[in-house]
Amino acid sequence: MNDKILGALIGAASGDAMASATDGRSHGEILEAYGEEVRDFKKPAEGSQSSGREAGRFTDAFSIPLFLVNEILDEGGRIDTDVARAALKKWGQTEYFPRFAGMTTKKVVNALNAAETNDLWAFSGHLGSKLFKGHYYALSSNGSACKAFVPGLFNPGDFDGVVHDCVEITMSSHDDPLSISGACAVSAAVAACFEKDATVFSVVSAAVDGSVEGEKAGRARDDVWDYPGPSTTRRLGLAQQIALKNVGNDNAASELRDIIGCGPEVAETVPLSMGLLIARKKQPLEAIYDAVNIGDETCAAAVVTGALTGALYGSKVFPEKWKEIVERQNSVDLTGLAESISMYAAGSEH
Repeated sequence: MNDKILGALIGAASGDAMASATDGRSHGEILEAYGEEVRDFKKPAEGSQSSGREAGRFTDAFSIPLFLVNEILDEGGRIDTDVARAALKKWGQTEYFPRFAGMTTKKVVNALNAAETNDLWAFSGHLGSKLFKGHYYALSSNGSACKAFVPGLFNPGDFDGVVHDCVEITMSSHDDPLSISGACAVSAAVAACFEKDATVFSVVSAAVDGSVEGEKAGRARDDVWDYPGPSTTRRLGLAQQIALKNVGNDNAASELRDIIGCGPEVAETVPLSMGLLIARKKQPLEAIYDAVNIGDETCAAAVVTGALTGALYGSKVFPEKWKEIVERQNSVDLTGLAESISMYAAGSEH
């Protein structure tokens, strides 16, 4: 269990750090900027969101979940909306916030900082109204998916527990059924990686179940904002079809990008990442490289794909230097974090 937890942390951290050089660029622009696909930690080129930062540094895509993990550990393993909000507030006071805060996260952090109370009803069902009502993708964004691997680590093999905890965490920043559905797909998939004899297909099946139960749980609440948008569940089915036609070849990434998309919407990032996992089931590192080079929201895609890859295959699937580089460049101890998470995961109760 500890090795899989460590694997998820290494995969998500390395995916984000590697994709910091490509995020926001098209596949063609990535090739133009670096002369080839990015398959290592590179100093971000001029003009990118991460320009000026050294190779191997995190963006919001992994730093937010990292703050969440630390807050959960500081609270003795407690996972609820208040803990997730506290983590966001702390993250909002760091150097990551002004450079990397996305549309949804920036508004939420600002609202939390301005509030006189963290009372649930001060925010529930109203986060969306503070945002971009004319652009729903900005509401059900992939920020909910990036941090969703965290409850999966604290609930190994526990479907009901992980859905419960994921809903609590997602409500801290994305209080709508579509975001909850996409996030629960990731959480359930990561939790399923700890099952005995877990496979790519059992993990993706758990993602589908998680998306269904997550959306159901979201719509059952009276403190959410319900608005129109695409279904993560339906798009997971489409992504599976695309991936199964391209298992083991290099066409899957472009097919998934062109049909599913790799934009800021959770209903794009989550199905895309699951599709890459399927298509590269015998080449797990290639799934991460695909996410890094696919274009657009590469950090989010690489975090989700990296977390799934590490949780399923364990830490040894990655080159040793990946962990060394991200730990050194970001002053973080992934091994220690994994050990701390394992203590709570082994005896989790709900």
